[in-house]
Amino acid sequence: MAEEPRRRGAARTAELLDVTLALAGEVGYAGLNVEAVARRAGVGKHTIYRRWPSIAALLLDALSRAWTTDLDYHDTGDVRADLREQFLRSAPALAGPPIGPVYRAVIAEAQADETLRATLHDRFLRTVELRTLDRITRAQEAGELVPGVDLTFPAEVLCGTLYYRHLLSTRVVDEQAIDDLLDMFMAAYGR
Repeated sequence: MAEEPRRRGAARTAELLDVTLALAGEVGYAGLNVEAVARRAGVGKHTIYRRWPSIAALLLDALSRAWTTDLDYHDTGDVRADLREQFLRSAPALAGPPIGPVYRAVIAEAQADETLRATLHDRFLRTVELRTLDRITRAQEAGELVPGVDLTFPAEVLCGTLYYRHLLSTRVVDEQAIDDLLDMFMAAYGR
């Protein structure tokens, strides 16, 4: 029987990220370790450590890949419609598997682990905020939003509101909540 060809590069990385997210969904962050990921993926631990310095970095890359691959912003030329569409797609992804439960577990662990907290911000939250900032900045440049205003904080508020509801409140992120948030944003910054 011939051996399966070795997977390399992008394909191997994608496989390891998929395995990590699936395993984290089963055992949670506290039960996740490099040995278990390596065993499930059929690789040695050194294969993982060559790409990621820690299990936290690996898991956050897995979360980020799942999040950004499926939930990139579209640009139709209507910033409110694009924000709404992206938030409607992201709400169920953030609430349910595979992202939701794993993300909540990582957030809980990050409260007692400053390194994990910094990694979470750099690899996940910052990415989400920058993608939102990029989309609303392009809208500002196109004349949809008021000129001359720094949109960094509004981007953080747009993202943070949804994360707050998912992580810390019992209120749902439904169409009404998204519409109310976007109405407030457009009232403040729309033209």
